[in-house]
Amino acid sequence: MNQLKVIGREHIDQYEFTGIEGGFGKDKKAMLVKDIANIHDQPLGEINRRINDNRKRFKDGVDIIDLKTVMGLSHNEFGFTQNSWNRLANAYLLSERGYSKLLKILEDDKAWEI
Repeated sequence: MNQLKVIGREHIDQYEFTGIEGGFGKDKKAMLVKDIANIHDQPLGEINRRINDNRKRFKDGVDIIDLKTVMGLSHNEFGFTQNSWNRLANAYLLSERGYSKLLKILEDDKAWEI
């Protein structure tokens, strides 16, 4: 896994999310599932459940990284409070490929739009 670096808040169209570089390779984009949940207007727990139900479809280090198992940076840098970090079983980071797989699983109107 490449070194993760939070580059700040990013905007694509009307969507705002935490910009992250690294993790999946040079110049590869990554997105927190926390931000994906906001974009799809679904609870984080529901998105995590959908990922966990289909975990075998995601390749570690290619599609998905669980930040709870590899954290070198502070959870604050990723926008988590200490309390929310402690409550989470998983804090997933998805590559573009991983997000594409998640869109197939979600099958909501937002997934079709994106």
